[in-house]
Amino acid sequence: MNKTRLFYLDTSIFMIVIIVISYYSLHTGPGGCTPVLLKYRFYRVVESLLSGFILGIVGSYLQSSLRNPLVDHYILGIGSGALFTAYLSVLLITSYSLLTIPVFAVIGGLSALLLTITIAEKIGGSDVAYVLSGLGINSLFSGASILLSYLILTKQPYALTLLVGSFITSSPRYIPHIAFSIAVAVAAYYPLAKPLNALLIGDDYAAQLGYNPRIIRRIAIIVSGIASSIVVSLFGIVGFIGLVSPHIARFMLGTSDNRLVIPLSSLIGGLILLLTDDLSRIYLVTITGEIPAGAVASLIGAPFFLLLIVSRFKGRSL
Repeated sequence: MNKTRLFYLDTSIFMIVIIVISYYSLHTGPGGCTPVLLKYRFYRVVESLLSGFILGIVGSYLQSSLRNPLVDHYILGIGSGALFTAYLSVLLITSYSLLTIPVFAVIGGLSALLLTITIAEKIGGSDVAYVLSGLGINSLFSGASILLSYLILTKQPYALTLLVGSFITSSPRYIPHIAFSIAVAVAAYYPLAKPLNALLIGDDYAAQLGYNPRIIRRIAIIVSGIASSIVVSLFGIVGFIGLVSPHIARFMLGTSDNRLVIPLSSLIGGLILLLTDDLSRIYLVTITGEIPAGAVASLIGAPFFLLLIVSRFKGRSL
């Protein structure tokens, strides 16, 4: 089947599935279907879905621009860096606002990403170099975030849930921030999709086609850092969604063409995150209480990440 026709078929199926599951999510859960609960669930469904869209797009941008299928915003330390500075803003600024926290988060996320890339390039720039560098930066900022989370509990009661990602605090106040993040990620799609295809083959090939590899890479990285950091500032660190989604999209389409992979990856990311949040909110809550969606996502994504590493480096020396 033609790749484009397959893309339209897959996206149509995913959109139908998302609509059906969203309707089910809206009308299912503890407490019945009172107007107050329906309003809360509506924003929770919308925000988890859109956050997954963003992380799916960001994962595609990062993997293509760095030519590394083992990375996403979590692996590269963007999430922990963003969360650290978000906590820092709450601790240091007396009259912090919902606008202040995302701004600080973006600064932290981009700074952590810069550190990760700089260290990775210093030690060879290989696939494993990015992973090791990212894990180091991730551990550094995660430890600092845990420390700060206990210091700001009186000002931010849900600080601990942000460490693993949760949509329990979903609110209409977050919609403008999510909309801005979506706008940034989607606006970059049209100028980046084709150049990122060229980057996948090599910088020299991209330059021959008239693209500046360094500029394209920087734009993709900055856009990814901004979009994912805003999500982290609102809902915490949700790992592996951005790693898994592009791989599933490429497998389903049978191509690495970013013009097709990026949109499908966004739908897959949204669906996965919605399902993980539903699993926590509707089913696990009756057994153990609500478990943050980020923890459920990590439970699914971590084995996938390990499988990727084993398959990519099987028979090779690290």
